[in-house]
Amino acid sequence: MSICPSCKAVNPDNHQFCQFCGTKIAVEIAVDPTLNLLGDVAIQPSSVPTRPLNLESVLEEIKIQVKDLASSQVVSDTEEFPDEFALEELPLEFNLEDFADVESEMTMIISSTMHLQELAYAGKTHVGMQRDRNEDDFVTIFQTRSINGKSQIRDRSHRGLFVLCDGMGGHEGGEVASAIAINSITEQFRPFWIDTLPGEKKINEIICKANQQIFAKNESEKRQSLGRMGTTLVVLAIHDLDVVIAHVGDSRIYKVTNSTQELKSEPKLEQITRDHEVLNQLIDLGVEIEVARARPDAHQLTQALGPNPSDRIEPAIEFFTLTEPTLFLLCSDGLCDNDVVEDNWRSHLLPILNKETDLRRGLDNLIELGNNVNGHDNLTAILVLCEPSTNSQKYDDIK
Repeated sequence: MSICPSCKAVNPDNHQFCQFCGTKIAVEIAVDPTLNLLGDVAIQPSSVPTRPLNLESVLEEIKIQVKDLASSQVVSDTEEFPDEFALEELPLEFNLEDFADVESEMTMIISSTMHLQELAYAGKTHVGMQRDRNEDDFVTIFQTRSINGKSQIRDRSHRGLFVLCDGMGGHEGGEVASAIAINSITEQFRPFWIDTLPGEKKINEIICKANQQIFAKNESEKRQSLGRMGTTLVVLAIHDLDVVIAHVGDSRIYKVTNSTQELKSEPKLEQITRDHEVLNQLIDLGVEIEVARARPDAHQLTQALGPNPSDRIEPAIEFFTLTEPTLFLLCSDGLCDNDVVEDNWRSHLLPILNKETDLRRGLDNLIELGNNVNGHDNLTAILVLCEPSTNSQKYDDIK
């Protein structure tokens, strides 16, 4: 593990940036000079500059060591280990990027592990049928890192950041707040694309900094009461199979899955954010649902970015891992009001997950549905389709 020199947080090995504070980590590997790694010869420190590792010769050396060991021990009824034993039984971990141009004529099999095979996305916003300006905003950022050397050893990783905001605060208020939040969060996420997702503490800090920028603008412009600008926020960040979601306010993230167990299809819609509004706050305090819903302020926001200082907000943050094909929907309340998603997901979302409907066409259909059923507000949606895979990767006749 690596210790951050700034915040002293513990990070996984080989991370270039701290997942909590974003500080550059200087990774130093201490080697015990007496440690015996290859037979009876101890490794000694050397002043000779390191050279690229010859993968073929290292593997050949390992095979020789294993065969030498076999000659002095009895293994089953055979006199020596089979040639493939060294590859199957001896755990070797390679940094594929370091060995991208190693020459070898071996066959290399990487064990079957789940990885993110494909990620597709689309986003769209619409002013609605009754508004003259759009206070919603969103951003979709996707990056793929591919490593392809002459050895044909390949590595591919996916990462995506999807952010949606629903602004409030009247003319030159809501649209400004949502834009500030989008730009601030996007910029703060940049250092983390190399290694992994930021940790919970860092994500909370990212959101609070965005809040503080909007709050400071409210203070400098002396905005009061309903004139104070603010915005809701939902964030979906993906690094291969690792996912984090975060939100403030009543914009939502849904996910649709279609697990197949014993030849029985079980499609499922799940709202994976919980609205920050009076209704849910009262329910948490023990008020009966019917009583809470009857209040005129039931859907009033209890949290938003901008109106209050950062010590008054508590972003909801959750981490999980992708294990099956999943369609995420991020949306403002202009789309999900009146149970539009809950009542129409089988006709408008499930066909996208099952690839019966093109992603962009499906998004257009969803926006049209929102305008037909609601239309009273701006509406914005982002669709993100993730497909994990467990296929083995095989690299034959590497030359």
